Amino acid sequence: MPMLLGTKGDDILQWRASTDLVAELKELLTRKWEQCSSRAAQSFLEEYLKSLREELEFESHQARELEALKEGISQAGSPGEILPLRTRYLEVASVHFRRRRSVLALCDLCCDLHDRLLARAISFAEERMVQLGQGKAPGYAVLVCGDRGRHEQTLTGGENRYFLLHEEQGTRFLLFRRQFASALQEVGLPGGGQTLWHGSLKDWRSFLGARLAHGEPPASEPFLAALPPFATSQPEQQAPLGVDLSALELADLAFLGGEEPFAALALAGTVRALQGETNGDPFLQLARRVVALPLALGRFGGWRLERSGKQKGRLNLKQYALDPMVMLLRVLALYAGDASGGSVQRIQLLQEKGFLDVELAQRLLQAYQCIMQLKVLLEIRGEEAGLYCSPQDFSTETETRFRNALDAVQSLQKIGYQRLVGG
Repeated sequence: MPMLLGTKGDDILQWRASTDLVAELKELLTRKWEQCSSRAAQSFLEEYLKSLREELEFESHQARELEALKEGISQAGSPGEILPLRTRYLEVASVHFRRRRSVLALCDLCCDLHDRLLARAISFAEERMVQLGQGKAPGYAVLVCGDRGRHEQTLTGGENRYFLLHEEQGTRFLLFRRQFASALQEVGLPGGGQTLWHGSLKDWRSFLGARLAHGEPPASEPFLAALPPFATSQPEQQAPLGVDLSALELADLAFLGGEEPFAALALAGTVRALQGETNGDPFLQLARRVVALPLALGRFGGWRLERSGKQKGRLNLKQYALDPMVMLLRVLALYAGDASGGSVQRIQLLQEKGFLDVELAQRLLQAYQCIMQLKVLLEIRGEEAGLYCSPQDFSTETETRFRNALDAVQSLQKIGYQRLVGG
C-alpha cells in the first residue's frame, strides 16, 4: 500500500503519515457511531468498503498499465518506439498524482522511468558501435547529479547532470560517448554538452581539485583522494566540466549504470572530498550564502513576486521555496557527516543527529510535501521550467499550507545560521 499512503520503506514519513491516517479514521468513526443507528452505521461501513475497493482497483489498474509500458520500453527496437510509451507513462503517473497527491509515489515512478530510459540509451549506444564496426564499448560508469541523484525526479526532465567515467583514453571511448550523448537525447533525456561530462578517474580527480597533501597515493591504493573540491581547478585538468556546477551538488551524486566497482571509486572519493571540506572556509562561505537565500515571503509578509518581464506578478516557486529548502538540507546533512539520500532522508538524518526536534522534522516533511505538490501541479499544467505560480489563485487552504511550509523552512534557516554562522 505504499503508493496509496504515499509512504516509502520504514522512514519517518511512513509512521507519521500512517499514525495520522489511523487517528483520523478512528475519530471519524467514533463521531459517526455516536450519531447514527446501527442500520446507518452499517450503511456507512458498506459505503466506506466500496470506496476502498474502488481505490484498490484503481491501484491495480495503474500497476498493470505501468508494467505493460515498462515492458514496452525494454523491448523497443528504436528510440522512436520509446517516445510515445514515455509520454503515456507520464500521463499515467500524472493521473495517479492528481488522485493521490503522493509526492513520494510520483518520484518513485518518475525515477524508475528515468532509469529505464537511460538504460535503453546505453544499450542503443553499445548496439550502434557494433553495427558501425566500432567495436564493443569500453569499460565505463554513468553517474548522475541533481533531481534524479536525490531520487526526486518529477514529470519534467529535471535538473540532472550526467558523468560518464571511463577506464581508457582513445578513440573507442570518444565514439561511445558520442553515441551515448545522441541516444540520451533521442529517448527524451538531456544529453548535450552542457549536461554530460566525460573523462577518466584521473580527470575526475582533477575536476574535484584533487591533490594529495603529501604526494600521490601508492599505486596499490586505487582511490580518489579526499582533497578540496572547492579549490581552484588545476592547470593540468584534462576534462573541464563546461557548466557551472557547485561542488555542493556533488553530494547528490548517484550511480546509474555501467561497472559499479569502477563507479564506487569515484563516489567514495567524492564523499571523502566533500566531508574533508566541511570545516574549511570555502565550504562555510558557500553555506552562509545558502542559509541566507530569500524565501517567497518578504519581511512584512508579502509575496516576493517578479517585478518585470514575462512572469511579472508571479512567484518563482523553485527560486524562493524549493531551492532554499533542498540546498539547506544538503548543506546541513554534509555538516552532520552524511549527505546520502534525498531531502526526506536528510530530514530524518538531521533529526537523528539532534539538529531538529521531532516537531520541526514533521513540519519540514509537511513543507517538503506541500512545495513538491505545487511543483508537480505546475508541471501537469504545462508551466515553464521556471515553475512560476500566482499566489492570488491559491485557495485558502493552499495558501495556509504554503505559508506554513515557508515558516518551517525559515526555522531551518535559523538552525543553519546557528550551526554554520553563529557557532
